[in-house]
Amino acid sequence: MINIWKFLLGGGMIGLLISSVLMMIILHRLSPILHSRRTILPRDIHIIPVPRYGGIALYWGFVGSVLVLWLLPFEQQKFGLESLPGNRLFGLCFGGLIAWGIGFYDDLFNLRTLWKLVGQAVVASLAISLGFELQNIQVPFIQSFELGLWSWPITALWIVGVMNAVNLIDGLDGLASGLTIVALSFLAVISWWQGEYGLLLLILVLIGTTLGFWSFNRHPASIFMGDSGSLFLGYALATLSIWATESPGGEQSILPLLILAIPLLDTSFALFRRFLKGIPFYSADKDHLHHRLIAKGFSPSQAMLFLVIVSVLFGGLALVVFRETHLQGFVYLAGVILAYILLYWLEYDVVRSPLTSFMGQNENRKRRNLMLSLGENISEFLAKDPDQESILRSFSYWTDLAGVSQYEVCLRNSLICKSFPPELSHRIILLRKGEWEVRLAIPETSWTVDSDIKGDLLERVSMALINRLEQLGEPTVVRSAINNKL
Repeated sequence: MINIWKFLLGGGMIGLLISSVLMMIILHRLSPILHSRRTILPRDIHIIPVPRYGGIALYWGFVGSVLVLWLLPFEQQKFGLESLPGNRLFGLCFGGLIAWGIGFYDDLFNLRTLWKLVGQAVVASLAISLGFELQNIQVPFIQSFELGLWSWPITALWIVGVMNAVNLIDGLDGLASGLTIVALSFLAVISWWQGEYGLLLLILVLIGTTLGFWSFNRHPASIFMGDSGSLFLGYALATLSIWATESPGGEQSILPLLILAIPLLDTSFALFRRFLKGIPFYSADKDHLHHRLIAKGFSPSQAMLFLVIVSVLFGGLALVVFRETHLQGFVYLAGVILAYILLYWLEYDVVRSPLTSFMGQNENRKRRNLMLSLGENISEFLAKDPDQESILRSFSYWTDLAGVSQYEVCLRNSLICKSFPPELSHRIILLRKGEWEVRLAIPETSWTVDSDIKGDLLERVSMALINRLEQLGEPTVVRSAINNKL
């Protein structure tokens, strides 16, 4: 048994070594050449640009390690990769290559959401055709049932869902890679208990590869995994979770829901939250679990560690279900309660005031659509205002729609217009053009909604305001207070 573990852990060390070497090459050689074309987004935590190509080390470090283990003449062949089904091993590596390629293209050229989803659907179809198909599922209280015609759609939904879950939760240093290591560790334990040593070796290789990346990605991160890394890890987690938790009879449990609880909870709740706020599901915001923790005063490292610990708790529940099947109903109920407590403590409105959130969704959608429509055509609307006071009232009306509670307009450091004095709890945005300056204060509760498009809209509207005021010439009256809500 000692020799077996030396062999298995050696595979993990190979993954760690190759990944770490590739990370050094990427940081010092490739990143300056492949410098990202992306601009800093309003929801980004980092101000200084950080390379986004860690996914190169993740995928190619994993494949390189698998190739080394496949070619080296180990004595423990029955515990090696040769013992694995060839179709699934190929499906993991080749499907991972396509997932990585989609993400890498997005890292370079900002692939549209629709085409990204189409690519993910292709990857999911490939995985299903190569043996990763959910056919029989064990559910608490229902035991098991055949999926039948729903087999392919549900499997594809799982694979695409996990890929996007890892992608969406990759918003904090070390978080996505840390949660991946935790999830893989619990899958490794289950594989060990089932005597699947070949699969255990494969998982340990991916753990080592991810750990090599995590050492560079933890706070303060020197590199990000990018979409190439998050989509590859998401695909690997989706397929390995199907593989590792499958019973010898081919039945599939829902243990992966507990093992991957944090990324799945964050993603599913983000989609639900955006629906209630009238935001498209693909529109990024700054209201994920880690954003809420930071808003509560956690540092990035503390927020990452907290979510990793909660993920370990969910993984522990999964192990209890695996060993004590007669308790699975109670354990899954405990998982639901733990998820509810987490969301309630993070003060999500839809959890604390569900009725109000549901009733206000139509109003939120109308308000957002009006904000977008006016913002995109703001120059035309301001051009219809004949004087300074009318222009400022129109500007005030739009800022109210955008959730801006305070603003100031200045010319040569002289105040032209002011609504309310700024508060420390607000995010301050400063926009300048020539001798003009616009200062905007936005509550964090407003900034977290549509943070990816609000930054552009605020700049567009503010610049249109300055251009219109310049057309009027020198301001004749200094306004000390104007607000359409008064």
